[in-house]
Amino acid sequence: MQTMKMALMVGDTVPDAELRSLGFEAVQMFFGWDKNSVDGDPTTEAIDTKLKAGNVALAAMTLHIDLVGPKGCIPAEVERAIHRVEKTAALKGRFGANEKPLMIWHPSGYPQESGMKDRDVFNGLCEALGAICKTAEAKGVNLAVEMTRAGSVDSAEAFMRIKDKVGSPALRVCMDAANIVPDRTPLERAIRMLGHDIVMAHGKDSRFSENGECCHYGATGTGKLDYPSYIRYLKEYSKAAYFVLEYYQSREELLSARDIVSKLL
Repeated sequence: MQTMKMALMVGDTVPDAELRSLGFEAVQMFFGWDKNSVDGDPTTEAIDTKLKAGNVALAAMTLHIDLVGPKGCIPAEVERAIHRVEKTAALKGRFGANEKPLMIWHPSGYPQESGMKDRDVFNGLCEALGAICKTAEAKGVNLAVEMTRAGSVDSAEAFMRIKDKVGSPALRVCMDAANIVPDRTPLERAIRMLGHDIVMAHGKDSRFSENGECCHYGATGTGKLDYPSYIRYLKEYSKAAYFVLEYYQSREELLSARDIVSKLL
């Protein structure tokens, strides 16, 4: 069974100096959201300062970006993502238990436009990810897609179709069960299907309205996700090095989530 370490989405809820003593061995950090420059990206010095202060590793760098629109691939955004892969590669040596430097891509919302063709969206995703993964392979980086029900990669099945067409060993998965189950694929089947492509896992929770749609995301323990099963399946089927807590709004929520997960790891 895979041994996962506890990690944390970077934030201000607890001081960096307390991270290790609270049981967290790594932090997940973010590239900037500014589409017109790299000014929002953390510098290497800032990353190192945070890691040193917490005595922790870098679980992953994260990029929220729109790689595809109604007409397919968005070349300028693909170039931006490729540049962030190169920046991730330059951080080699900081990624702790990960097998390689890791960048997570959080897919954009599924394009919506009258007359659009879904096949153009799929082909555009494959074109974009193929180009990014070419650089990732050359630079020794894993690119993990975080599937989400509202996004352009919304299920285990969707990822597998893309992976089959792209054909890159660098294309992996960041599993966040609250993002895709139970309204897409049963939990065990999703994790079993993706198997060793899962190199990172997120921990948050979800609740659903009477019509079956997700109406709330929150910290672990604030929703209905079956955490004992979730973590058991990850340990049995995946290669995830870190389990990253997110969506906590207070120190109390964070510590409660930590206690739930730590008993299962």
